[in-house]
Amino acid sequence: MSQTPSFQSNRNNHGGKPAALQSRTTILHLAGDLELGATSREIVDLAIQTHRSGWRPLVSSSGGALVLEAERSAIRHTRLPLKTKSIFKSWRNRVRLEKLIEKERPALLHVHGYDVIPLATKLSVKRNIPLLIDLTEPTPVTPHRRKALQVAATRGACFRVPSSFMAQHLRSDLKLETEHLYLVPPGIDLHWYDAGRVTPERINKLYQSWRLPEQSTVLVMATPLATGYGHSALLEALTAFTNTDIYAVLIGNDLSSPGMRAKVEKMVTDKGLEGRIIMPESCTDWPAACWLASIVTATNALPRGQAPELLAAQAIGRPVIVTACGANTELVKANETAWVIPPDDHLALVAALQEALSMSPSRRIDLAVQTREFVTESFPMEIWRDSLFGLYDSMLGPSSLSVAA
Repeated sequence: MSQTPSFQSNRNNHGGKPAALQSRTTILHLAGDLELGATSREIVDLAIQTHRSGWRPLVSSSGGALVLEAERSAIRHTRLPLKTKSIFKSWRNRVRLEKLIEKERPALLHVHGYDVIPLATKLSVKRNIPLLIDLTEPTPVTPHRRKALQVAATRGACFRVPSSFMAQHLRSDLKLETEHLYLVPPGIDLHWYDAGRVTPERINKLYQSWRLPEQSTVLVMATPLATGYGHSALLEALTAFTNTDIYAVLIGNDLSSPGMRAKVEKMVTDKGLEGRIIMPESCTDWPAACWLASIVTATNALPRGQAPELLAAQAIGRPVIVTACGANTELVKANETAWVIPPDDHLALVAALQEALSMSPSRRIDLAVQTREFVTESFPMEIWRDSLFGLYDSMLGPSSLSVAA
């Protein structure tokens, strides 16, 4: 197909629960881990939503910070090192998953990420279980990944992506040939990401945790702490501002890019920005983080498949500065809710920051209304949830795909 269909179901068609799932309600999610991050957050949110609809979501991964939240929501988690390269551990994973499938009888396998695709494809074929592969971020192109994706497609798998950029990445870079690639944009919980619900206690807690002076001007960076995600560009731009009341918060760990934290810390010292840069490894209260921010930036030069932090900022009423890279521009309304600049353009970033930080209070209020309305109209969690429910329904209904041997 030349275009990737956007899969959206009518949530009123099935009252929140597809008819095809009424007698087969177990969904088994397979993921590399549940560490803090956009992909893991989406897995847990989807599992919680399916559980609330009366289904039985199960999750298998190597574990992580979000496991406790999942288990508190009555979602059973099985710890398995699914990202392993060990032949023995891979064999043991397959044996344990086959036992889990035999016991729980899942109606569908929902795989998140590239690491588990070969194993999930084998299990799907052997057990005749429909397979949905969820790919939210681009990956380096290798012959092994291309082969694994195409084998899965040939054997009947469906694919979900959160952006047109990701669909193009799969088709053009990874050479995926399939008629079952669906675009389901991400969604955000507008009840949680509501400026009116952010209490002064939560804001003060972040001020104290990050050691920020009250009434300071705060920039929050909405990209992982990894190479190519724009940290050097932002630090360079900050040197143009002599106002020492401006602080930048760079949230994230460098697990995916070891040594990146040390590199950024050295850049901070070299550029004379000591005391103005805060680098917490995680943030468990993004609504409060966005509330105290004057601006949220995503200045990455390395493309991303989605950036839910941008949706969070706009839902809270904060404008964003993004580079025209990857899926960034699909998650904002250029010149209305965001400044969109070229990647690695120092002068454009400085100009955008100057304009954003010099807005009048009335302009900020008007912009907050625009950003909230944009996210409410285009990215509510309900549309994302019901679109995925509809995709489940299409795979499990009378006309669902059969898995080719």
